[in-house]
Amino acid sequence: MKKFKLLLASVPLLLINNVYANALHYKVEVVYFDDTVFTGEFDYDATTQKITNLHGQLDDTLMQVENPPELLDINYQLNSYSDGKGGITAYAYAMNTTEITTDPPINNNVMVAINFNASNPTLGPTDLNELAYMDCSYIGLMGNTCMYHLAYHDPVFPMDGGHGILSETITLADNQVPSPVDSSATSSDCLFNWAEQNYSVLFAPAAMSQTLAPYYYRYYSEKNAYLGVNTADNHVYYLGADNTLLDVGSLSEWLPRSGC
Repeated sequence: MKKFKLLLASVPLLLINNVYANALHYKVEVVYFDDTVFTGEFDYDATTQKITNLHGQLDDTLMQVENPPELLDINYQLNSYSDGKGGITAYAYAMNTTEITTDPPINNNVMVAINFNASNPTLGPTDLNELAYMDCSYIGLMGNTCMYHLAYHDPVFPMDGGHGILSETITLADNQVPSPVDSSATSSDCLFNWAEQNYSVLFAPAAMSQTLAPYYYRYYSEKNAYLGVNTADNHVYYLGADNTLLDVGSLSEWLPRSGC
């Protein structure tokens, strides 16, 4: 157990040193129901499931005074997380702050959220409800009401209008070829996702997978707990807040139980 805890303590430094080791560059376009379009790019490492440098421009065509409309620069990726469904959600902002709200706006910030399959971003979103934008810039037509598409906000839109289907398209940039996905890691991620969805009392909030040989694992900050697979013996391990390391059985036993 002590060895495992010492290995986990080394994770931040190792991830910093290797975050760009297998990262590929992607382009993304999100089209919203009200004709707003986000065009951007980002770097993503499928091995560590880390997204970095998400940025681009939001073309809020329906709502802006300028003709042609002014493009809003989105420069700061400030947070990202696992969506609990095998995908990654990342947020980027016009300003270097997550401070943004509607009715009335507290600043002129703008936010965009993308979502994609953690194993291969080009497979598209795993949860369309994660795709979102909020335009609280001063050039919007609605004064003290921000323009937005937020699935968790009631209403989803501040007004009706526009046409088309909400969509997201992600492509590899510069003819890059992604490294083959480790099938054992994919199986482990499926198990982790199942655990998060069915036993949130133990595994919350949903987390991103990390690698520190021989462990492939997720850390649940709210519960101060780890769930991982030891790739040396292919057993599943749980380390709770009481610092007791439990071998809960072989991965081959857990995969059929979880439907993976």
